[in-house]
Amino acid sequence: PPPPSTPRLLDSSTPRLTVETGLYLLFVALAAATRFWDLGSRALHHDESLHAYFSWLFATGQGYTHDPLMHGPFLFHANALVYLLFGATDASSRFMPALCGTILVGLPWFLRGPRHLGRWGALAASFALLVSPALLYQGRYIRHDTFTVVGSLLLLIAIVRYVERPERRWLIVAAASLGLLITNHEIVFGIAAIFAGALGIALLWGRLRLTIPLVAGVGVAALVLVAKLPDWTGRSLPTIPWRNPSQTQQTEFYRDLLTNPLPWALLLLAIVAVAGTGLILQRRRLPGREGEGWVASLLGDAPPGSVVHAVTAAWADRTGLGLALAVFGAIFVVFFTSLFTNLYGLATGTVATDGTLLYWLGQHDEQRGEQPWFYYALLFPQYELFAVLFGTAMTAVVGGRALLIGLGRRAPGPRFLFQATTALWFVGIFVALSWAGEKMPWLIIHITLPGTLLAAAAIGGAIERWRGRPAAVFGRPAEPNGVETAAMASGAVGPDGRHPGLAVARPGARSRGWGGLEWWTVIALVALAAGWFLLAGRLTFGEFVPSDLPGGWERVVTPEARRWWWLLAVPPIMALAVVLVAWVRRGPRRAGAALLAATLGLVTLLQVHAGWRLAYLEGDVPRDMLVYTQTAPDMHRMTAELTRLSEEITGGTGLEIWYDDNDGVSWPMQWYLRDFPNRNLFGSSLSAPPDVPVLLVAFKNYRAVQPHMEGYTAQEYVLRWWFPEETIYRNFAIAPELPPHRSAWGVSDNPSDLPAVLRSVGSSLGQLLTPEGQQRLYRLAVYRDLPTRIDSYNYTLYVRDDLVDEFNAIRYG
Repeated sequence: PPPPSTPRLLDSSTPRLTVETGLYLLFVALAAATRFWDLGSRALHHDESLHAYFSWLFATGQGYTHDPLMHGPFLFHANALVYLLFGATDASSRFMPALCGTILVGLPWFLRGPRHLGRWGALAASFALLVSPALLYQGRYIRHDTFTVVGSLLLLIAIVRYVERPERRWLIVAAASLGLLITNHEIVFGIAAIFAGALGIALLWGRLRLTIPLVAGVGVAALVLVAKLPDWTGRSLPTIPWRNPSQTQQTEFYRDLLTNPLPWALLLLAIVAVAGTGLILQRRRLPGREGEGWVASLLGDAPPGSVVHAVTAAWADRTGLGLALAVFGAIFVVFFTSLFTNLYGLATGTVATDGTLLYWLGQHDEQRGEQPWFYYALLFPQYELFAVLFGTAMTAVVGGRALLIGLGRRAPGPRFLFQATTALWFVGIFVALSWAGEKMPWLIIHITLPGTLLAAAAIGGAIERWRGRPAAVFGRPAEPNGVETAAMASGAVGPDGRHPGLAVARPGARSRGWGGLEWWTVIALVALAAGWFLLAGRLTFGEFVPSDLPGGWERVVTPEARRWWWLLAVPPIMALAVVLVAWVRRGPRRAGAALLAATLGLVTLLQVHAGWRLAYLEGDVPRDMLVYTQTAPDMHRMTAELTRLSEEITGGTGLEIWYDDNDGVSWPMQWYLRDFPNRNLFGSSLSAPPDVPVLLVAFKNYRAVQPHMEGYTAQEYVLRWWFPEETIYRNFAIAPELPPHRSAWGVSDNPSDLPAVLRSVGSSLGQLLTPEGQQRLYRLAVYRDLPTRIDSYNYTLYVRDDLVDEFNAIRYG
């Protein structure tokens, strides 16, 4: 067999600390520092408190049962383990996502091979993941999504490494990754479908190419059936009873589903597709190969490194498939049954209508959050510049290459499978999440990961082209491996040995180092960019005038700034001149390298700026669209005050505290008052005056409780506050899928067809051509200046009058 072309998972050779390895260690160390530092300073968000509280119940022996409302069981098992080891605090609640966020930065190490990212691309990916604002923020947040992105990348690594060199360990890693993903979050079904689609397309482009007309016809027929058969038969698919269904409701759902003609029609169509594919291949079956099994005889020989070769090898490795299936099943059963204490978890993980998949499919139309179709298109560019600039460009490049390959005008290079799969992932997950009924900001990291990998592929490829030696990184030249040799011999690459996206040096060629002009070009570009930001900050500062906006004031462009607004065009024009001079003096490759270096430096600074603000400066103040809604700092302050009051009165945590339910303060109070044994929920109203030291009442229930609160002193706190989305982005365009008042649609009498939607987008983009529009965008993106105040939901703390002096001494002492 050919020697491995990328690092082995477990390498028995003596490890050597190289510059490359040292950089990975540095990036991982920085990731650990940035993910773990000051984890407890921000109060737990509403959802975080749910995850933390039920993990705490599990850790303290009070059990856990899978509830799809809070996604999969993996988080709760992992978090319970952390509590057993380190105790239950706000900080320890976030240890596990912080650990996974750290691991994520190191995973590109396994994609260093020439068939994936290459050494430069893998380093770029590790660095870009390190400085990603969204991944940093969510990596310090006890939600399922950080676990999912780590599992998704590990699954991708296992797939492409197995395709490169079929080894049993990668089958097992893929199965374990898939098992952990399914026990963590339902988005895995979409991600797995994208990966399966990419592999299916690769199979079709090989020996199965003869079946493309059949597959295309079946696909069109399936779409027609889904769209038209319910109308033809008068029977639509049954509604999924996802909200606390009874056993009768679930049985009725499956009875209706199994008697509906659409599932049977699709099943029949699938049988026809499989049978037709088999017949087509049977006619092309290789003679003399029957003894090797039907897969080998149908698919035939394929060069190492191809998907067909990997499928054939996997099917031949029955022991490996058995082990992989056993690993997947063990993970699934252990977590969904809560360590064998909840056998019904096997149902909620599979067929229950209020279970893992059907629960979330059933509430698609609920549209919690009511976010518009353009939500991620506006959210993503504010934070992930690497993915937006380089990832999007690389997606276009991969799409162009795919078109040329499809037309037979180009051979797929060794990196094409990896790049095409990642591009399909990037586009597919962006479209799927934009279409989904529930859009939330934390889901952005599922778009960030493939976009960042594509950006790294673009950056790594550019560096390789400039150096002229793609296989020689950090002074370590590499010889072509067996996989590459076989690919060249089979025609998978061009006759000159060149791979798309991979520059190959001419014999004897040597990349010249940078000279003074290149360095001066970079310095000049960075200086001009800095000057532009300073100038923009000065011109957009403006002045405040009275306004009807909430808060009463509005920032406007001053007449003086308007007169000098044209100066903002000077630095870009000068930067273009600098690049042209470098182009003329040193050629396009050197000028492009200098421009790339300056751009990478500026993008890094902007992302570090955004991430620092998000994670450490204003993580609990929703001035960022990514924060969305957040428990206010008052929560930590009030909890500390009540703890101190309880210690002074009872000598411990015996203080009796009542707090309301029914959309009141119960979350996150259930978490923050967990150590108070005398805490009690009282619903949403009182029937008589209470006789307890402290009551906590949400604004919603204030009027129902207030008449009974004679003898108590009230103090108002902020429970949570949220980003003012109505005045920031909702009016960017018409969103016909939402109620009219939730977008630029306004009222239902206004048009909401496609031309109207396009006109609304054009109108918003046109505002960016005005000083006022540019001012608002710049102040928002750089300084997070909001044109209106942050909205909040408050609650009232009632202290019995005989304790007021003592409570005030604690608060103000």
